[in-house]
Amino acid sequence: MLALFALLAVTPSTAPTARAQLMVDTLFTWQGYARIAQTHLRLYYNPAEEKRPYTVVLRELAANRGPSTITDARYLADEIGRTFGIDPAEATWVFHWGGFSFDGADPDDAKELFIRATFSRSTSDRLTGPSWRIVGRDDVIAYTDRHFP
Repeated sequence: MLALFALLAVTPSTAPTARAQLMVDTLFTWQGYARIAQTHLRLYYNPAEEKRPYTVVLRELAANRGPSTITDARYLADEIGRTFGIDPAEATWVFHWGGFSFDGADPDDAKELFIRATFSRSTSDRLTGPSWRIVGRDDVIAYTDRHFP
């Protein structure tokens, strides 16, 4: 009974904060101009983030024979947004390279590169080109509320 009373006494200021959730972890394919392309996609949702509650991590794969994720960034953001029902302008996009991105490289190599992209909408509601920034693993861990591996 005491536990129930304590639960009822929780106010918004003392309520536990919402945590990010991994919503999607999949291989995502799209049709490039010449070939089918693929990336490993992880989609996180963090309700505590008001401006950009979604984080999308796209891993560039060595097996990708189509255009790179960077080359098709705006198209990919639009496609992923439609596929998973999110507005690309409400997401933080992370493009990730590592040993898994290169044929013959050690997929577990610790060297990696993360590039963050954010999109916005024009006055005509079109998705703008991305704004880019190099970030570190710690930043990606923060974007995903410590859920990024």
